[in-house]
Amino acid sequence: MKPWMKVALLPALLSSLVLGACESSDSSGNVDGAVVTGTGGSTARMTISGDYLYAISGSRVQLFDIASPGTPLPYTQVEVDWDIQTLFPYDQYLLVGAASGVHILDNSDPASPRYVGDFTHARALDPVVARDGYAYVTLRRDASIAGTDIVDQMNVLDISDITQPRLLETISMQGPAGLSVDGEQLYVCDGAAGLKTFSLADPASPQFTQSIPGLDCFDVIAQGQTLFVIDDLGLSQYSTASGVPILISTIDTEPVVYVVGQ
Repeated sequence: MKPWMKVALLPALLSSLVLGACESSDSSGNVDGAVVTGTGGSTARMTISGDYLYAISGSRVQLFDIASPGTPLPYTQVEVDWDIQTLFPYDQYLLVGAASGVHILDNSDPASPRYVGDFTHARALDPVVARDGYAYVTLRRDASIAGTDIVDQMNVLDISDITQPRLLETISMQGPAGLSVDGEQLYVCDGAAGLKTFSLADPASPQFTQSIPGLDCFDVIAQGQTLFVIDDLGLSQYSTASGVPILISTIDTEPVVYVVGQ
């Protein structure tokens, strides 16, 4: 198990950002008038749309009715894939990262997501983010996943036709994990290679611009001019106002074992 699959800190931090930022909206924007609230990381296992909370539960996406936030009620379940790992909202869709690919659910009716397409790849750990017709997926080799034989990489997908994602480019990585898009910047956690920044001046072809070497993180959330960077020891904040990420603060925590699916 890799850190982002083992540490309870991660889901706690991501859920607090998703649930606590009720007045902000992420890249997913509006869904038939219902604002998708908050900003979650690319390794998040839950997200919110309208009056519903979505959470990964084994091979399914479990919906909860949160019209009354204090008393969430289990709602329906959507069968997806046993190896699903992450959830990311994009426009009226949910992008579900799995060991075998990215599954796409149409969420125009938040109460009833339905499958519309997928992008398959060799088995790997694969967080995904998307914006403006493009998706960025990191694929990381992991011995804990049977049949994993992929080279560490980041895929750039054209999702202008959401039902038929198309691979545009493959970028070599050292140990990629979580990633985040903010404007024309793409931030990627890449193991010992550190936190990398790519320019999205051409969103179809990200260009590496800089890195923070030695920052072995496993997820990053970019919001405004702040990066929330998560590793197995805590949460750090970086300011990007100067164009170069500068450390603002760090909150250290004790990692706690967390097993996916339990």
